[in-house]
Amino acid sequence: ADDTPIDYEQLPSAAKTFIQSDFPSLQISFITKDPDLVDTTYDVHFSNGLIVEFNSKGEWKEISCNTEAIADKYIPEKILSTISKRWPSAEVRKIERYRQGYELELSNRLELKFNKQCKLVEIDD
Repeated sequence: ADDTPIDYEQLPSAAKTFIQSDFPSLQISFITKDPDLVDTTYDVHFSNGLIVEFNSKGEWKEISCNTEAIADKYIPEKILSTISKRWPSAEVRKIERYRQGYELELSNRLELKFNKQCKLVEIDD
């Protein structure tokens, strides 16, 4: 990986707005930029272990945290409903959104894939 450390000011404006509105009290540990052939990504690492990956437009692509659950507001309602019914004691530790849908990792180590309609299509353990 060609991750280069950058300053907060170098993030896309939409990413800065997202951080200011959603994580105003969290301290940023460091930020990296990864210029890829397809899309430049930015990883913002917070002191509590939270990591948010943004695309070149400043839209979040992935939110992850090994120490605590990802807030429900980042997870579509249909996906939350499926998880709460099938794995009621599990927490979402990572969510990634991409063109085909979503990929999540739970605290019980299951990896789930959902399509665009938020239908569960794959389970990896």
